Amino acid sequence: MFTSLKVEGHPLNQWKDLLALISGLLEQRQELLEYSLSRSMHHTADAVLADYREQQEEERTALLEEAGGAAAEAVEAEIMATMQQEASLEELPEQSRLDLRSRLDALLGNTNLMPADLRDAAGAYIESLQPGFRRGLLFTAAKREKEQGARLQHWHSLQQREITAQLEWHTLQLVREWAEGLELWQEEAEPLLKQAFPAVSQQWLADQVKPGTGASGEALLNFCRTLAAEIKAQFRRAVLAFGEPLLDALPPLVEERRAELTRRRAALQRQAHALAALAALDRAAAARADGLAALLPLRRTLTPGALPGVPPLAAGALSAASPEPPPRVAAAASPGAAPAWAAGTATPAGGRRRLTQAAAALHAAAGVLRSEPAMASAARSLAARAEDLAGGRFTMALFGAFSAGKSSFANALLGEEVLPVSPHPATAAVGRILAPEGGFAHGTASITMKRAEEVWEDILHSFSVLQLAPPQHDSWTAAVARLQTGGLHPSALPHAGFLRAAAAGWEESRPLLGTERTVSLAEYRSLVADEKRACFVQSTDLYYDSPLTRSGIVLVDTPGADSLHARHTGVTFGYMKNADAICFVTYYNHAFSKADRSLLAQLGRIKDSFALDKMFFIINASDLAADEAELEEVKQHVAQNLRAGGLTSPRIYSVSSLLALEGKSSGAREAYEASGFGGFEAALSEFAGEELPGLSLAAAKDSLSSVRGRAEEWQRLALMEANQQEEGMKQFRQRREAANLRLAALEQEDRPLRDLRREGAELLYHVRQRIAFSFGRSFQESFHPSILREDGGNLKDIFIACGRELERSILRELEQELWATTLRLESAGRRFVTQAAIAAAAGLSIPDQELQLLENPDERWPAPAKLDCVLAPLDWAGLWSRFRSPRHFFEGPGRVEIRAAAEPWFKEVVAAAVQGQEDSLLTFYTDAAAVALSHAADRLREGLSEQEAAMSALLKGGDGAQHWGRIAEELRLQEQTFVEI
Repeated sequence: MFTSLKVEGHPLNQWKDLLALISGLLEQRQELLEYSLSRSMHHTADAVLADYREQQEEERTALLEEAGGAAAEAVEAEIMATMQQEASLEELPEQSRLDLRSRLDALLGNTNLMPADLRDAAGAYIESLQPGFRRGLLFTAAKREKEQGARLQHWHSLQQREITAQLEWHTLQLVREWAEGLELWQEEAEPLLKQAFPAVSQQWLADQVKPGTGASGEALLNFCRTLAAEIKAQFRRAVLAFGEPLLDALPPLVEERRAELTRRRAALQRQAHALAALAALDRAAAARADGLAALLPLRRTLTPGALPGVPPLAAGALSAASPEPPPRVAAAASPGAAPAWAAGTATPAGGRRRLTQAAAALHAAAGVLRSEPAMASAARSLAARAEDLAGGRFTMALFGAFSAGKSSFANALLGEEVLPVSPHPATAAVGRILAPEGGFAHGTASITMKRAEEVWEDILHSFSVLQLAPPQHDSWTAAVARLQTGGLHPSALPHAGFLRAAAAGWEESRPLLGTERTVSLAEYRSLVADEKRACFVQSTDLYYDSPLTRSGIVLVDTPGADSLHARHTGVTFGYMKNADAICFVTYYNHAFSKADRSLLAQLGRIKDSFALDKMFFIINASDLAADEAELEEVKQHVAQNLRAGGLTSPRIYSVSSLLALEGKSSGAREAYEASGFGGFEAALSEFAGEELPGLSLAAAKDSLSSVRGRAEEWQRLALMEANQQEEGMKQFRQRREAANLRLAALEQEDRPLRDLRREGAELLYHVRQRIAFSFGRSFQESFHPSILREDGGNLKDIFIACGRELERSILRELEQELWATTLRLESAGRRFVTQAAIAAAAGLSIPDQELQLLENPDERWPAPAKLDCVLAPLDWAGLWSRFRSPRHFFEGPGRVEIRAAAEPWFKEVVAAAVQGQEDSLLTFYTDAAAVALSHAADRLREGLSEQEAAMSALLKGGDGAQHWGRIAEELRLQEQTFVEI
């Protein structure tokens, strides 16, 4: 209230109001006194209770420390589990023995030691032992013995291959994992186990063939089953015998574990006692509170209005006017924006925004740590991850065969007719479409031309496919001018087209080879649509401003699945591996051509290596369907083929790119909705804006949490007493020398590299197996009735061309398998290196959260620049006599005879090609694994150095608990932003 005794007549003077208020309060003095006394009594009781709790505080603090923050129920459950473990230790040796037998029996039961080619080899040897066996007219006893030896040697090599691939490595892994689980494994046990494996010699195999053994049919199958069972039985006996000496070392370990469990149970019981004492203190405090409450009267309350309220301000009093908010200004529409109902592709920008926000949080966290020597590696790790997130690009690669409509699909995504629909994609370059950046303006393109040697490789390859004599640099164009296409296999015709286009454009493009230049949009369109110029282009980057590119999406148009040149196999695989999303486009009228199946088989091989399902399957030109039933039938056909290729839950969208483009470019909503494009763009937006960023954000948050954990650890150390810090430092330095030795051993550790070589050898074994299974399909597709016709021309030339096409098909499939194997080798290498690093960290008592900073999952391992596979050609002209005629080949025995003659060659050349790649591939990835081991050791070593620096600083009176607590809190705040992103 405002009063004035000096100026009684002041208009704001409330002196009389004050006197009236005091008089009113005196009239209510009894109620007010009773209320005041009630409040005072209850306040006194609260103070007594608080004093009682304060008296408990020291005891409570000690008990809380002893309890360690655990819950009573969890401690009791752990005590029971510990007691059960102690009881089970008595049965551990026998249970371990039974466990080994069970695992071994499961492994042996699932092992096939007798595939078809091995049974055939065994049958061939048994046949050579039959009375009267002859090969040719002059088949002497010496020749018979030599033939038997050759067949036995072949059988033995195949049998040894299966034993090595199917038994030895898996058995070694099984025994090692079993022994490691019991803490019985030593690295020197591995060579001893290998020595214990039974030796299957040629003589042993020969001795298994008893007189009268059948060389074919059911008799041969029974013999192979018996032989496989005997080999498995020998391995079983060897492994079980090897396990017994290991189990002999178990009793001392059992005693150690029993003592450890006893100590653990005692510690848990101390926790339980502390928790029980805490509960008793809580009960005592509650009882004291109840006793005081029983002595006190009920709390008095005042009658509403008993105490005066705040009087209103007198008229004319000063008041502050709140400023009015500024008027809102509508944002201008972005140039080139699609209609709101067709702007589905703009929403992936939400994912870009989230990643940018996360990058800012990581940069801020790195900035907090940058001046802390004990956090140098953490600061670098967070900064590096922030750079990865800040890139903000989303690469979407388009795959599909020639004429699948990839260009029209890309135009529909862009909302404008940007790309020409090229009629010559067989030699198409890799084309990217991205937002303007750097010095590149909207509507300009960067063109990278092939180097002269690359063009010459393409020319040599096409000459080879067309079975022409090797060309000369000064006369190859003349040779192309004389080229005849009659009698060529259909798959070779594009090569003839390429050579004619290259010859026609040679003089114009020759001076530009090996150069990069910037061209206008009109020049770009002309270049990619004109084959005589396009065939010399290596890659193109078109800078185009559209809602799609503005949102951070980079479109990549890959070479067709039926691309002419072998190098595109590696290019295509690179985009499959590294693209953020894959769109496979197939055309409504010819869904799943041979080229489609080849590319989809490659996707099926590598799909399990992706952290997310990033594949979208597009059926283009869906407007060609007569009705919904026909369209659904095509979708079912596509889904069935995808499932057959291992893609079990595909995302399939049927769209009309032309209708979508019409709808977007002219604002025709009905056309856009009829195109089916909305469903795809909504799914793409969800993937690019939510699913994909979610992985990166989770990993980034985990890294930040790990760094915060380190700061909290330094805070905990700072809270210790000085003598505890000194003792901790002393123990740390004692362990440091052993740690240096352990990390030096990690850098040189051989086991991850050995395991990687073994797994790589098995992966390549399965490559040979899968290629072998595909031979029949490749043979049937290459020697097709539509090609080998009586009216087709020179049948012998066509027959040989079919054989060459079979060779090329096998080579393409082999290269695709090998590229997929590189991804599996990288994954295996990462796994083995991480396991070794985790084991080393555990031995050095490095906290689990520190391991989060060991490796960035986005950090890529190197990949081979190329895979040069060569298949020795078969003499198809020598098999012509077995063809005779199309009727004899397709309806008679001709096809069976030629396939039977070609299949041994096929297996031999594939095995030789894989063998030729095996050593280089395994060496490449073991070298990469060795580098990764060294990096892991360096990071662990740096972490230990930083820990030592932090402890030394604490001992010298440096940064204290408050400092590290502030850093931990700042990191927690940055971590909280991830919840809000």
